Amino acid sequence: MKIWPWLLVVAGLLGGCDNWGDPATARARRAASADGEIVIGAVWPWGGHKGSLWQGIELAAEEINAQGGILGRPVRIIKEDDEASLAKGRLIAQQFAENRDMVAVIGHLNSYIALPASSMYQAAGLLYLTPGASDYQINLQGHKLVFRSSPSNRSLGSRMADFMAARGYRRVAIAYVKDKTSQGMANYFEQRARELGMTIVDRRSYAISAEDFGQLTHTWKDLYQFDAIFLAGNMPVAGQFIKAVRSFGMTMPIVGGDGMDTPQLLQLGALAEGVVVPEIYDADTRRPAVSHFETLFQKKYGRAADTFAAQGYDALQLVAQAMRQARGTVPDDVARALHATRTWQGVTGEVSFDDLGDMPERKIGQKIVRDGRFVSLP
Repeated sequence: MKIWPWLLVVAGLLGGCDNWGDPATARARRAASADGEIVIGAVWPWGGHKGSLWQGIELAAEEINAQGGILGRPVRIIKEDDEASLAKGRLIAQQFAENRDMVAVIGHLNSYIALPASSMYQAAGLLYLTPGASDYQINLQGHKLVFRSSPSNRSLGSRMADFMAARGYRRVAIAYVKDKTSQGMANYFEQRARELGMTIVDRRSYAISAEDFGQLTHTWKDLYQFDAIFLAGNMPVAGQFIKAVRSFGMTMPIVGGDGMDTPQLLQLGALAEGVVVPEIYDADTRRPAVSHFETLFQKKYGRAADTFAAQGYDALQLVAQAMRQARGTVPDDVARALHATRTWQGVTGEVSFDDLGDMPERKIGQKIVRDGRFVSLP
């Protein structure tokens, strides 16, 4: 029988208990009696194009502490970089799990890290919230301490199929990066598209580090007729795909996943015009929460916030409001408060968690690249 390294780490956590029994009980008892700083971990590939999540977390922490903290206690964030590496993510998750003063973790962008890490956090009694990992399976493990504050690949794929059907696209080609998350999004898109009567004329995958899309685009141009392309990809490689498609004279609409919702897409210039991506954060809305956030962000960083900065801000504010509702920082109590959260108004929209710690009914809008900027679609 093969023993997975992650299971050995979890087993080690369960075996390395202190005098209070298992690590979850030890952490809960320490949290129940603590009166100093509230320690929260933040882990992410900070150097990537979605690294602005940190600015959102940092801004929220400063605002919370300036207002007297949570229940009169200041928040301290321990920041670590997993560098999008499974091995590095495992080490950081273990370090967090062994830190008995830590009560919650925010982060892990990549689902291949977040999925196994969530089991470690659950075993260690740590509340875990990911504002980026979209694999639907994360919330199907029965972990009561695990939450997601961004849409799953299931929600994204299905909603973008709804959008394309409403636009009248009947024949669609699918391309996706060869990883579990993007493949899942493509699967959910295809399933929903077929339910809506759309025809999938072809479906192709490409490597994470792909550079040459000549053969794929040549095949599509010569052999297939279709109205639009659904691209479940990530920047910057998705940008190379778009360049290849346009260089072959294919002008049909391109609709992407959330991995393309970055300023890097806009850097493609005219090639990005007309590309549609999901809208998780609408900076142009007139909601007071958004105006407040944008004002604070602009003052501190001298630029407008993007989607991931907004998600980082919301993630910490969500944990903070749950701690206030729980009247403490014991992870099980905070998790119950999060599970009970309904229609909480964050800067990224309304948040309601289900019994699985997911947000399946959250509204997902769309935005299009026009004149070098993102514009919300009605």
